[in-house]
Amino acid sequence: MMATVSDKTASKTKDGLNLQQEEFCKFYTNSESIDRELFGNGVQCYLEVYGEDYQKTHKRPMKYEVALALSSRLLTNVKVIDRINNLLEEGGFNNQNVDRQHLFLINQHADLRTKMQAIKEYNAVKKRVDNKLVLELNGVEINVRKDS
Repeated sequence: MMATVSDKTASKTKDGLNLQQEEFCKFYTNSESIDRELFGNGVQCYLEVYGEDYQKTHKRPMKYEVALALSSRLLTNVKVIDRINNLLEEGGFNNQNVDRQHLFLINQHADLRTKMQAIKEYNAVKKRVDNKLVLELNGVEINVRKDS
């Protein structure tokens, strides 16, 4: 039996979201969808989750502008943002995974431009390179820092 609109909004997850909000978060983070078009696209996720119920209630499809406004509002909900962040963390969007990907880029030899950019980024993060230039003019030192 398919859940009704009231079932989807009345039932709560352990994070305090209703079932539609939870589904929105999963589409938004692509944790259950293979549709890359939905990843990070609040409007498309909103239409996917809420569009059918809207059409049943209003007897017309939801306009893009309506989905834009409502998805924007949903993405300001603290519980929704927390759930999205948790799903991203669970999916590997964390420091350990980013460090592993960065190490891969540094150790690969196929794309030397990418390799050099990764090394440059590593050196900047570790503060191994000081982009400071010291100029002396009439006995006065001027420190110039180049941040790139």
